[in-house]
Amino acid sequence: MPHQTDDTVLPRWAWLGVPLAIYFAHYVARAVLDAPVYDAWLLHESGLTEVGTVIVLAMACIGGVVATVWAFQRGDRVLAGFFALFSLGCLYFGGEEASWGQHWFGWATPDQWRALNNQAETNLHNSNSLAGSLLDQLPRNLLAIAMLVGGCILPIRRWLRGRSYAQGSFGYWAMPTFDCVVIGFVAPLASIPEKLFEAALGDVPYPFDIDGGEVKELMFAVFLCLYIVTVLVRIRRKAITPRPSAA
Repeated sequence: MPHQTDDTVLPRWAWLGVPLAIYFAHYVARAVLDAPVYDAWLLHESGLTEVGTVIVLAMACIGGVVATVWAFQRGDRVLAGFFALFSLGCLYFGGEEASWGQHWFGWATPDQWRALNNQAETNLHNSNSLAGSLLDQLPRNLLAIAMLVGGCILPIRRWLRGRSYAQGSFGYWAMPTFDCVVIGFVAPLASIPEKLFEAALGDVPYPFDIDGGEVKELMFAVFLCLYIVTVLVRIRRKAITPRPSAA
């Protein structure tokens, strides 16, 4: 007999409204702002998109640490290891996005490091040649696939089949719920409109020139944060659920 379908644990404005608002706000902002103003306020290294990405990832990392401690306390080492890897991934993503503080504190890049980094920044993902691809494109593409499949396609598939993971199982705690469907679709495809225009026209027309790559990174961060919030909500609900009294 199939399990009852997964329900959302967040209000609709959170799992539906927030991702769409953040994404389309960039198009609205680009439509009303001149390109230099848009770049300065949103896409500059100290702009809202870049800084917002790091802040959202910091929140996701903290949430991952809380989930790791909870899983470790309940004696589930596999689940604790999963959430620990999640936290480290968020830390790496956020640290690299901020060049480990260089974008905020403005220190100079050492000459030796500058020679190895194609943007003269103190990060790893902009390293020259193969190292940069392994530390940037590979994890980026794997995360995009994981979001689209695990965060969007599989929850919809479970919903259509009226199935859900067994209560307390690894899948129940680790796999994204239906709350992640919208962001799981938007995040990995966030830069597609720009790429289509560029392929068809050779250039991206106004107001679609929002720098889809930077916006995509922000949407990745939103996915990770929204996902871990759903985990923490379920953990809290389990903690406050009264235990059945002994017969």
